[in-house]
Amino acid sequence: MTIALIVLHADPAEAGNPRADTAVRLAGAMLAEGKEVRLFLAGHGIRLLAPARQSTESTHELFQELLELGLTVQYCGTSLKNQGWTGSLPDGVTKSSMKGLSGWIGAADEVVCF
Repeated sequence: MTIALIVLHADPAEAGNPRADTAVRLAGAMLAEGKEVRLFLAGHGIRLLAPARQSTESTHELFQELLELGLTVQYCGTSLKNQGWTGSLPDGVTKSSMKGLSGWIGAADEVVCF
């Protein structure tokens, strides 16, 4: 099975910048193709875990659906701390690090960054 890794560091709520939405939609397309899809959240990409704003509601809904369909998600613990995160995390999302990301990159057949 092909392992696809998507690294998201773009803010899903950044006006006029659809990178986070594109990353989530690409994850869905890759899952539909039968790939094992891993999503790593770093920097402002951590904000995908926050409750949806009206402008990002569809992205968050799709993200939740993909988690239920088997999307594997890890986040950078340092990024979470730097973003001042105080909320709860969705089920299926686990803490990692740059070392963990390095391992995922080494195991991946395809890597895309947003």
